[in-house]
Amino acid sequence: MNSHPRVLLVDDDGDLLEVYTLVLEDMGCVVTTARDGQEGLARALAQRPDLIITDLNMPRMNGLELCQRLREDEFLRFVPRILHSSEPLFRAPYGEVFLQKDGDLAGFQYRVALSLRGGRDGPELASVA
Repeated sequence: MNSHPRVLLVDDDGDLLEVYTLVLEDMGCVVTTARDGQEGLARALAQRPDLIITDLNMPRMNGLELCQRLREDEFLRFVPRILHSSEPLFRAPYGEVFLQKDGDLAGFQYRVALSLRGGRDGPELASVA
């Protein structure tokens, strides 16, 4: 994992962006934010992040549409994506990881660390879980 992984965080909830940004920065990540899927796509294409975390329900372009567009790009199709929502039974398609918005910051940290490591669980993650 890059010593300072670049994470793109896409959500229309300003409070959540602020909290998640602080958590990600505490994990050593460099964070870029976007307020909707269109802005997120533009930032992803320009900055090529190591991980993309996107909300499901947003204006202009929702999280599913964003993930579809990311899969169409030759580079971004390989970038891990976490789709998060407050909808409890939602299942993420196409290999995206689903994370429920439930206030579990330790679970959020664990999922981010796991995604940045390519899905491999290991000793570095034990202190996060």
